[in-house]
Amino acid sequence: MKVSNSSMKKFVCLCLPMVLVVSGLILLTTHHNIFMYIYKSQLVLSPESGSFPMWQDLPTPMLASMYLFNVSNPDEVSKGAKPELEEFGPYVFTEQHHKTKLAWNENGTITYRQIRTWHFVPELSSGSLDDNVTIVNSVAATIGAMINQNVAKSLRFFPNVFLRAIKESLFVTKTVREIIFDGYHDPLFDNVEELIKLLPWVKKMIPEGSVMDKFAFFYGRNGTDYTDGVFNMFTGAGRTDQMGEVHSWNYSTRGLFPGQCGQVRGGAGEFYPPGLEKTFIEMFSNDLCRTLRLNFNKEVTVKGINSYEYRADRSFFANGTENTLNACYEPAGVFLPSGVYNTSICRFGAPVFVSQPHFYQADPYYLDMIASGLSPNSTLHSTYFRVEPRAGVPTDVSARFQLNVLVDRVSGITMLNSVNKTYFPVMWFENKAGVPDSLAFKMKLLANLPEILQGMGWAQIGLSLAICIIATLVMASKRKVQGRLEDTSPILNQSIQEDSRDENVFLDQE
Repeated sequence: MKVSNSSMKKFVCLCLPMVLVVSGLILLTTHHNIFMYIYKSQLVLSPESGSFPMWQDLPTPMLASMYLFNVSNPDEVSKGAKPELEEFGPYVFTEQHHKTKLAWNENGTITYRQIRTWHFVPELSSGSLDDNVTIVNSVAATIGAMINQNVAKSLRFFPNVFLRAIKESLFVTKTVREIIFDGYHDPLFDNVEELIKLLPWVKKMIPEGSVMDKFAFFYGRNGTDYTDGVFNMFTGAGRTDQMGEVHSWNYSTRGLFPGQCGQVRGGAGEFYPPGLEKTFIEMFSNDLCRTLRLNFNKEVTVKGINSYEYRADRSFFANGTENTLNACYEPAGVFLPSGVYNTSICRFGAPVFVSQPHFYQADPYYLDMIASGLSPNSTLHSTYFRVEPRAGVPTDVSARFQLNVLVDRVSGITMLNSVNKTYFPVMWFENKAGVPDSLAFKMKLLANLPEILQGMGWAQIGLSLAICIIATLVMASKRKVQGRLEDTSPILNQSIQEDSRDENVFLDQE
C-alpha cells in the first residue's frame, strides 16, 4: 500500500509535536533524577567511577607557599625585648597527594592512607632553600614549658645546669631546608638518656614518640604514608548526603578533645555532599586533630562555574567565650584571647599554637607582643573554600595558617629567665588548589546540567507549539485558497459557455 506525501506530512505534523511535548515534559520533571544518576555513576567513589583517578592522585599538584619569620634581635629578646621579625619567602613547592593502601568496605566507606610529596619550585620562589634564617628554637621552648609545668622552682637547678652544659639555645640559625623538611640536630636529642639517668622523674615529662633524631616542622612527612594517619571516609554509595565525610581517623570516631570537639567529622577536603546550603561546611584536619568550620560568605564564579564561598571568619579561632562551639578545645582553666588554637595536645605537649597568618582576625593582644614585621591583610592572609554547591566539588581553595611557638619566662632556667611571654610566629604557609583548565568545561557542564535539561525540555515544548501553529496556519491558508477557487469556478464556466455561443452565432451567420 502506497502512502501519499500528503498523508505522511499530516502524520508527521500530528506525531512530532506529541513526541516533543512528551520528551520535553520528561526532561522538565526528571532533570534532578538525571543529574543524580550521572552524579552517582561518575562522582560517587568506586574503582570504576570517573572521580576515582582524580581522587587517588590530584590531577594537578597544589602549590604550597611557605614563609619564615627571621628574628633580627635574638639577644635583645632573650633579655626581655619584643621581637623584631622579617618575613622570608615565599618558598614555593608543588604538593602532590596520593592515596594508598585502599580498602573498600561494605558500609559504604573506604579506608586509606595518604602520601604527600613536596618538590621545590625555585622559579616561583623568592629565595633559596639554603637561605639562613634565625628562628626561635622549638625544642628549647618545649623543654622550657615542660619544666615550668612539672618541675618545682627548688628543683630547677639541676636541669638548668644540664641545659647550659649541652649549650641549649633559645634561638638557632638554620637553613630553610633544615627548618621545613630536612631537620636540624639539637644537642638535647643526644643527651636525653643522660638527663633521665641524672633525673629519673624527667621521664614522665617526655611523651612517648616525641624524641627524634632531628627537628623540622615537616620532618619525616615528605613522601611517607604514616604521618597523616589512617582515614576512613564515606564514598557516597548508598547515601550521597555523606559523600566525602570522614567517618574515622586512626581507627577511631573520637579524637583527643572532650565532648562534641572530640567527634571525628567533616569532609576530607576532596568532596562534599551534593546540594550544599548557604550555611557552613566542615573539614577534618589531621594536622590540627580537629574539625574546622567555614561559614558561608557569598556566591562567586570560578572559571565560569557558580560557586559558594565559605570563609574562616572571626569565629574560626575564637575562644569559648565568643564562640561556644570552641570551648571544648580549650584546656581546663586556661583562657586565651581569641585568634589562636592550642595544638599542644596533638603535638606531644609542644607549645605550638596555630593562627591565621600575621594574627589576622586575632585579638590585638598577640600583635602587641611583636615589635615589628607583622601586617595582617585580608587579601593575603584569609582562608576560603569555594565549592560548586550542586555537586559539592571544590573549585578554588586557599588555606593559610601560621605556626606560633609560645615562649614564656621560666625562673631558674638561664635561657628563659628574662624573656617576656610571647606567642612567637615561626612560619606560615599557603596551600592553593583549584579546578584545572582541562576539567573546567566538564565541571561547568555538570554544574549547569539541570538548567540545560530544563532548557531543552522547554525548547522541545516550544518547538512542538511552533510546529502546531505553523501547521495550522498552512492548513488555514490552503483552505482559504481552495475556497477562493471554488467561488471563482462558476464564473469561469459561464464565461466559457458564453464564448462558445458567440462562436456558434458567427458560424450560423456564415
